Amino acid sequence: MNDLEEPWIDIKSYLLLFGILLNNMLSFSLIKRKNLLLSLNAEYYFFLFFVFLSNFFLKIMSIIDLTATHYVDNTDNDFELLYVNIFHKLNFRFFFKIFLKKEDLVVSISELFKSTAWLEREVWDLFGLKFIYHEDLRRILTDYGFLGHPLQKQFPLIGFIEIRYDDSILNILKEAVEMSQMYRFFRFINPWFIWK
Repeated sequence: MNDLEEPWIDIKSYLLLFGILLNNMLSFSLIKRKNLLLSLNAEYYFFLFFVFLSNFFLKIMSIIDLTATHYVDNTDNDFELLYVNIFHKLNFRFFFKIFLKKEDLVVSISELFKSTAWLEREVWDLFGLKFIYHEDLRRILTDYGFLGHPLQKQFPLIGFIEIRYDDSILNILKEAVEMSQMYRFFRFINPWFIWK
């Protein structure tokens, strides 16, 4: 009887240790229907992806989507990075959420999941989040001479460069955008509450 109890003690201590580690790696988790949302700490997310890839039961084989959100007014974190994974056998989705600052570098997981190579390039091009150890990080949705990242909230809606066709010289011109001063500043006052 003693021989049977010994392995269970090791498994219990292993599960307890893994639970403590997982508690330090996660900010919060939420399960709803067939979806699991995990908010990961930015330091440990690569390790957790490796655990979910190598785990026999979970065995995440592919990443469906990778997207980001830019928050201007948030003082703690500027960006939220969201990985959407799927477990095909049970049709169960894992959402991994990571909060980052603008200057943070994100470790690329394109070596673990080949489908993320394109998605990481897309996020870098549109949001400006840098993925280190990515083998081919270049612009794919904007021009190579494009300045800035268009899905950041502080990026102007009309951009920095104007492209137009000039009939007199029969050529396409790229010029800096010139705005008249009256359109540069706006008063954000709701007209319905002027009388207060």
